[in-house]
Amino acid sequence: MMERRGFLKLLAGALHAAVAIVVGAPAVRFLTDPLRRKGKGDAFLRAVPLDSLATDRPTRVMLHADRMDAFVHHPPGPIGGVWISAGKGDANPKCLQVICPHLGCGIEYAADRSAFYCPCHDSEFDLAGKRRFGPSPRDMDELSIRVTDPDAQGLRWVEVQYTEFQTGIPDKKPMI
Repeated sequence: MMERRGFLKLLAGALHAAVAIVVGAPAVRFLTDPLRRKGKGDAFLRAVPLDSLATDRPTRVMLHADRMDAFVHHPPGPIGGVWISAGKGDANPKCLQVICPHLGCGIEYAADRSAFYCPCHDSEFDLAGKRRFGPSPRDMDELSIRVTDPDAQGLRWVEVQYTEFQTGIPDKKPMI
């Protein structure tokens, strides 16, 4: 038979354990949230129907996706832009990041020169994204891309695996 003092010690220990679980579980979930989210940046985002791409020049496309800010879920909105060039013949399209590798300005397309350029510091890139001249430390960042099978309407979509890279340094290290 258990003494009263032993029973009260057991009851106090059980109450402490219950409080630790109630307080600790959300704290553990909070601390491990970035680890649980890690794979979500690998998703491909639907960008544009393949047959809507111009064959003579790159097309600028704004990508939209759901966003999370700490613990707040935002509805789909713009997350960034890309340049998509249609492939010649059966070649796959090519996708380049709009953000300049130098200091993060938006890269534009100059039809008269058939080149990309950064209006902030005069870096210029060829249609493949290779640096021609200017202060940019590297070529434009190329993003992974895939073309889907035809959907119910018969459209093949270009999907982009969107990533933002660090600017101003020579090696490509994803910020995400």
